[in-house]
Amino acid sequence: MKILITGATGFIGSSLTSYLLSKGYTVNYLTTDRDKIKDAVRYHGFYWNPAKSSFDLKALDGVDVIVHLAGASISKRWTPRNKQQMIDSRINSTRFLYQTLKEQKHQVKQLIGASAIGIYEDSLDYIHQEDSLRVDADFLGDLVTQWEAENKKFEELGIWVCLLRIGMVLSKNDGALPELVKPIERYYGAVLGSGEQIHSWIHREDLIYLFEYAISHQLEGVYNAVSPHPITQRELVMDLKTILKKPVFFPRIPTVFLKLILGERHILVTGSQNVSSKKTLNAGFEFKFPEIKMALTNLLK
Repeated sequence: MKILITGATGFIGSSLTSYLLSKGYTVNYLTTDRDKIKDAVRYHGFYWNPAKSSFDLKALDGVDVIVHLAGASISKRWTPRNKQQMIDSRINSTRFLYQTLKEQKHQVKQLIGASAIGIYEDSLDYIHQEDSLRVDADFLGDLVTQWEAENKKFEELGIWVCLLRIGMVLSKNDGALPELVKPIERYYGAVLGSGEQIHSWIHREDLIYLFEYAISHQLEGVYNAVSPHPITQRELVMDLKTILKKPVFFPRIPTVFLKLILGERHILVTGSQNVSSKKTLNAGFEFKFPEIKMALTNLLK
């Protein structure tokens, strides 16, 4: 089977590409950087540039499934310019991909799109299922709502659409975990905000396995890509302290202080989303790292 990936050189895309190749898939990938184009056995790069309506159509030859990951990182400062880039990189690339498939002959049967649990309303007690109507009213909720709407348009072309709403991805060298580990290792770690906010998370390996599972099992619809066992911020910091064998001297950093430092972006660490993985489990997917201590031990030991 041949897979086409956008965002293949990013945080998730690079690991997914390696895993798919190890499973025998052929991977085509799209990149806006010509220097990143490679051509190897079952691994072929092609140039595209949605901003300039440029697309090497050879990338579509024989492709059965598209995994659409392209989008600017939400971890950088939320200036008006950066926020617009986050929106445009997702919406414009998805629209361009849709228009290209609409106008060209292809054999694509399924599109798997990255999404995010940031669509869900901040809440300490509500458990979000995929059909939750409690959508975040701020920037993240709006961004993800627009993003998903553009992905769902591929259904008009007779393509199955599967959207994975990804939680906090735990990885040794990328994402949120290194930023949480660093202050603890340097003896100034602390609980962020109230400590009661709930983090719905997933080990990067499990996320990669879930993408492949969605391909091999032809999943359709929205699925929460989170572990079955969410945790509070306080529990996460305490587990990190135990595994790293470091003390946490400061009780907590108040939310008001985090707002001053991070601005609107503070919601990434102080927001609370208790997200259910029941539908994902019911689809037959088995997590390798369902418990936080298992995940952290694997990543940090």
